[in-house]
Amino acid sequence: MSAPRRLDLPAIERALREVQYRFAELSEHFTEPRDPFTDEVLMNVVEGYALIDDYVARGVDLFDLQQLNLMLEINATVLCGRDPVRRLEFAPHLAATEAHFFNDVEGGIKSLFNWYSAHHGESPWKRAAGVYVRILSKPQLFIEGNNRSGSLIVSYLLMRAGLPPFVLTLDNAKGYFNPSSVIRNSAKHGVKALFELPKIKKKYAAFLEEQSPDPKRFFLSRKLSPAYQGGA
Repeated sequence: MSAPRRLDLPAIERALREVQYRFAELSEHFTEPRDPFTDEVLMNVVEGYALIDDYVARGVDLFDLQQLNLMLEINATVLCGRDPVRRLEFAPHLAATEAHFFNDVEGGIKSLFNWYSAHHGESPWKRAAGVYVRILSKPQLFIEGNNRSGSLIVSYLLMRAGLPPFVLTLDNAKGYFNPSSVIRNSAKHGVKALFELPKIKKKYAAFLEEQSPDPKRFFLSRKLSPAYQGGA
């Protein structure tokens, strides 16, 4: 079995910078207002990509019952990066998030895990889209940062299937933010959800597949992988 492709983190940062520079312009086409795309937010997301890159390289299964806590690390990274000082500042929030993650019956990890376990036969696109919908719909999996955390988990799942990650770009920003607003305002339980969520998942899966980038854009070439792995 060949080694997994490694992410080109500078290329991902460049794509995110392009979105950041034009975020005000792009926001005019969003159905809901979005928080500013600050340098801190951007770099935390890049660190999140480094984290899932490491997970995939090491063969980590986020949906193994023994590894579920590693999803919390993704959320903590997008919120406050890897800096120990920031982690200390966020400690009460991270503790509250952990309690919600494990204990919330309707929106916590048990609901997501059960859905994922029941959909093994679906395509990587549909499964990743379904996970994103389950993370983002109400009640959400995390207290904050569900969009960013969800997109990184989607990227992790796609990469585990040998596909390129989802990365926010100028071309897909509108197609990402507007459906995400619909998902955020949808409930994951109830009669209405039985009809709505499968349709939303299907549309989002099609979006992920249609916008999937050329692997050369965000993956390092195989010749560079050993050196990159050594520095990870």
